[in-house]
Amino acid sequence: MLGGMPMFWPGLLLSLVPAALLNRPVGRLLRAHWAVGFVLLLGLGGVVVATLLPDAFQLSEDAVRHCTVAGGRPRSPYELLHVRHIELKLATFAPVGFAAALAGTRRRAVVALLVAAVLPFAVSALHYALPVIGRDCDVQDVWDGVQGVVLGAAAGLLIGPLVRAVARQSWRRA
Repeated sequence: MLGGMPMFWPGLLLSLVPAALLNRPVGRLLRAHWAVGFVLLLGLGGVVVATLLPDAFQLSEDAVRHCTVAGGRPRSPYELLHVRHIELKLATFAPVGFAAALAGTRRRAVVALLVAAVLPFAVSALHYALPVIGRDCDVQDVWDGVQGVVLGAAAGLLIGPLVRAVARQSWRRA
């Protein structure tokens, strides 16, 4: 599945550095625990590594701008669970939606979720604007990214009350 991306794991490991250095300020900005900032930054690093780095690190100098707009649609549950490249897209964008849903205040969570939902559109816009990286702009990729954000956000919204209850319990014991 990651055969065309030899630097995926090294790139993801490198994204641990900014996630480890900036997780507390990002957590404070979101009014959330530092772990939420860490997950958000690591998720953004995964998005950059999986979607914006050139395939196999070979820039395509003769690439032309191209964007496939036909056939974009939400995926069925069967496709989400059984098609390998879709799982990668969901796994790439879901942590961003998950962390955005766990932002501390309702207003910050809404803003973070809106920014997270725009992220797949921004990625495809960069694919179109920078054909030299050898990535095609595709509306289906946008749908897949938005579905990943939505699924991650749903998980965050479901788990959020449990996380907050556990955090309150740990504060009371301390």
